[in-house]
Amino acid sequence: MKLSGTIVNGQVHLDAPTELPNGTRVALWPQVDIEDDFDDPHPMAPYDREKEAALLQESIEDMQAGRGTEAKRFLEQLAQERDLSLESRE
Repeated sequence: MKLSGTIVNGQVHLDAPTELPNGTRVALWPQVDIEDDFDDPHPMAPYDREKEAALLQESIEDMQAGRGTEAKRFLEQLAQERDLSLESRE
């Protein structure tokens, strides 16, 4: 069953009445404009197995040739670029 509605003053107003009994719990997901919210290619684009296998093979070859970056170093660089702390958050 699909229900649709609009948020008005923080509450959902359904487009049509429902026969669900009072107290029924429901889950809601906001409708998004896919063109604005996702990068190209769209994550829901058709899966291309051959393309993914070629990308993985290229990555493996880079790693074997020593062109990779250790995870710790990568995270350090990312933290520095984004002005983040890598300290433990205990």
